Amino acid sequence: MRFHYSYIVLLLITFVAIVLLYDFPSLWQQLPQGSHLWRQADCWAMTENYQQFNLPFLKPEVYNLQAINGKSVGEFPLTYFIAAQFSNAVFALRFLHTFLFFIGIMATYFIAFFFLQRRFLALCASLLLLTSPLLIFYGNNFLTDVPALAFSYIAWAIFLYAVAKQNNLLLLFSFVFFTIAGLLKASQALNIIIASAFFLIQQKEQIRKKPPIAFLLFFMLSFAVLVLWYAFAKRYNYMHHDKYFFLNLFPVWKLSAYDIGLGAWRMAISWSNNYFWRPTLIVLLIGLGYFIYHRNKLDKSLLQIISLSVLFTLVYIILFYQKLIGHEYYYTFFFIAFLFNIIGILKTYNTFHAENIFAHTVLFLLLLLNFILCKQEVASKQLDSRNNPFYGTIAFHECLETLGVDENKIILSLPDDSPNKTLSLLRRKGYTAFNDYKSILQNRQADFLILGNEDWKNDKILQKYLTDSVGAYQNITIYKLK
Repeated sequence: MRFHYSYIVLLLITFVAIVLLYDFPSLWQQLPQGSHLWRQADCWAMTENYQQFNLPFLKPEVYNLQAINGKSVGEFPLTYFIAAQFSNAVFALRFLHTFLFFIGIMATYFIAFFFLQRRFLALCASLLLLTSPLLIFYGNNFLTDVPALAFSYIAWAIFLYAVAKQNNLLLLFSFVFFTIAGLLKASQALNIIIASAFFLIQQKEQIRKKPPIAFLLFFMLSFAVLVLWYAFAKRYNYMHHDKYFFLNLFPVWKLSAYDIGLGAWRMAISWSNNYFWRPTLIVLLIGLGYFIYHRNKLDKSLLQIISLSVLFTLVYIILFYQKLIGHEYYYTFFFIAFLFNIIGILKTYNTFHAENIFAHTVLFLLLLLNFILCKQEVASKQLDSRNNPFYGTIAFHECLETLGVDENKIILSLPDDSPNKTLSLLRRKGYTAFNDYKSILQNRQADFLILGNEDWKNDKILQKYLTDSVGAYQNITIYKLK
């Protein structure tokens, strides 16, 4: 381990540089903004509800009342619950996810070194992942996709050495981290299958002599925990009439030919800039071609794990295709196969350019260029979508209190096409245009209407309910409904 210290220090220095380059200290204080603001707000709403209402861990809620009292759940809300225990929950959640992301990247160094046995190239593999706009943006965010990937990377780093050393304690720890990854994001549970298939292939000679009791026990326990959680989540949502959180498959065969083509176009072309800078993707594709051509020169174990990761990435695409059409953060799972293929490319590179200083220099300069261009892409994603900033200000919240719109009142927030974007800023339970607001008005289910767009005063459905204005703030009008 002592021989890795200098490279670990370089990684740590890179983490500090990333924090400064992308101004993470400022972002750690920011409420949801940028790409997929809708989904970010859902995560933040669950965190806020834990804190605001002091909820037990197994009784999560959001602000939108489409379910009874807003009780609903998707992924395992571990990081939301932890962040809610801090006074500054937004900082705690963003910082926690960033910390996990960096630990995951550090784990990739040891994964890469396991196969490459070259510290410089292992470092290059990890640094390349830090130039992915998708990972950088969602690694410092509210969604659990990148933290789940980080736990998978940690699990893989431990698992590979556990198999090599035949160490059952390390094997147990690897399954613990695989399980946490699968709880945070169901798709990451596929890593357990990939790792298990790899283990059985690697140990087939020994298995014939002695059954791997410890491995089978860890596998069954991991599988049981995942099944129990998602069974609980589905039951919890069913009991509270929640139909919002996605806990099912949406496979490719349920889609039209147009949607299949659209998904393929986005994954391969129009949204490919989320993976890496496009010229870098071309370089990687060329490298992949060389790797495939010279695959016989590589270790069988590396080829096996690459084949398995690619196979189950295809399985993932087939099973979740509909979600991949409109949600690029679902591409996070691809980075399991990406990592192992990058290692394969670097292994081939090392076969022919092990002592080529010129090639090493070009590789390093390419990485530096990727960092610069990644910053531009991440900045674009930060500006992709924004809320009205006044909704989340202390001044507006004090204004609402003086108008009688306290935290116990039910509000209808318009216009807002999402369940929780404005409600999570207002910190109040209620409804939005995501719900059937005509029915909500007719049935007098809301106490106040908060209208953030003057044009909506011309809405025929609303007009007869706009008779009792109790106040206004920065072009936001508040109406009493009952």
